[in-house]
Amino acid sequence: MGFLYPNDLTVNFEIVVSTNRPYYVAFDSENSHLYWTELNTLGNIRRCNSDGSDVTTIVNETLPIALTLDTHNRWIYYSTETSDALLRVRFDGKEKQVVINLTSRLIDIQIDLVDKRVYWMEYDTGDLKSVMYNGSDVKTVVSTNVKIDNREIDIGGDYVFYTSSNEILKVHKSSGQIPAVVHTETILIYGVLFYKQEGKNISLIKQIHFIMELLLNSYHHRPRHNFITNLAKF
Repeated sequence: MGFLYPNDLTVNFEIVVSTNRPYYVAFDSENSHLYWTELNTLGNIRRCNSDGSDVTTIVNETLPIALTLDTHNRWIYYSTETSDALLRVRFDGKEKQVVINLTSRLIDIQIDLVDKRVYWMEYDTGDLKSVMYNGSDVKTVVSTNVKIDNREIDIGGDYVFYTSSNEILKVHKSSGQIPAVVHTETILIYGVLFYKQEGKNISLIKQIHFIMELLLNSYHHRPRHNFITNLAKF
């Protein structure tokens, strides 16, 4: 679903495209393409136009979770629930590759176009890590020792912002730095988006209440859904 932003009036949601268990979305503004993962055993990574037309399956995948777009080099980086690996595939679905094998599921992935690195949050360890595009030079930005509750990440300048339980923290991209809490809520925070507009740094926070847990009663062993919060990236 989507809505107009910014909007000073009542927010009216409208269906962009009907699909099967959308989990994570990303938007290619250069080509007006919306990408998403479908959290299914017979799942897919798919794409459509911004108006929901021309739905295309990029690649068939088992239980895909997070994805991010490298629009400069035409790569989709993504993760799955069944393989502890950082994967990538071309925008046309070709050249599927394993960038690096890991020991934990990746709950969120982001591209740093400046440093040409891929950042990710590990769901099972709480570690925030990065690697060069080609899979070399793996670095641990911070070992949080917070399992499961660490969620979404975003990059703003020299910092990586991430959500952990009911907090939003930021940490310098250099390894060994101490994270700082920048915002606290009384409920779980599932998503964070950082963007720069008119020379000012602005952080948008999207929250989902515990009611989301109701969607997960039959999937308690899996990462919580954050597909609604990722509408901020739309």
